[in-house]
Amino acid sequence: MNAAESRSGPHRPGGKKGKQTTVAGIVLAVVVGGYTLLRPSINEATGWNLPALPGKQVAKDSVADNSPAPVSDQTSSSRSVPAPNESAKPATPRVESQTQSQRNETAKSPGPLASKMTRGDPASQSNSATAQPTTDNSDLEYGLLREISPDRFLSPAGVLYTPGSAEGHRLEHLRRHTKDQPNRSGKHGVFDGDMEGALATIDKAYEKAQANQRTTKEVDGKRTIYTVDMGKRVGFVGGRDGQRSRNPMARRVRLVLEGNRLITAFPL
Repeated sequence: MNAAESRSGPHRPGGKKGKQTTVAGIVLAVVVGGYTLLRPSINEATGWNLPALPGKQVAKDSVADNSPAPVSDQTSSSRSVPAPNESAKPATPRVESQTQSQRNETAKSPGPLASKMTRGDPASQSNSATAQPTTDNSDLEYGLLREISPDRFLSPAGVLYTPGSAEGHRLEHLRRHTKDQPNRSGKHGVFDGDMEGALATIDKAYEKAQANQRTTKEVDGKRTIYTVDMGKRVGFVGGRDGQRSRNPMARRVRLVLEGNRLITAFPL
């Protein structure tokens, strides 16, 4: 028995079954291929609508999806895309305009020495430099006197006006020397410019007297009497004597003071 087996070769239990499987696969492939090839003809001849095999349909769909688009479609799509608008591009600033604006800013901003530089007419510059700033004189008596205490007024030159005299205040007494009194006996000195002019003239005369300029001085007890030559007209001589002399021009000022307190003042 061993000799018979050795002559016939080893026994293969699955050989027949493998051949049957191979034949069945070939037959199935032939049937599927024939069905696929004949399905369109059968549908056209009979009017049927035989279904396509799922595997083939999926393969066809996948091939169709992956196939490139026609050249005409690509061309039309490329034409339909609008070209970028050149006007939408941001305009780049010009270096020249920036340089010009920088020059303008440099010209407008003054340097540290601009205040010391003079332009225009030198005469106008000197006039503006010597011009005095305007001050508010609304709180000053007659625009000149400052009230330092009730009824006590001080002038810019330092002359003090206080209550006193028959008129009740030295300013009221001084007011009499701003108007002529033709019926008054003797001479009556009258200042030019009303009260404002009289006060300004008295201040100038007081400054000259303190500097001893063209001034004569007399002392009578507590009082000091100054006669100051002003060098120009400051009023006129009135009263009866002045009227007889046709009211001559007055160029001098008589000041009667107690310290810096004015007692009286009048032109001569």
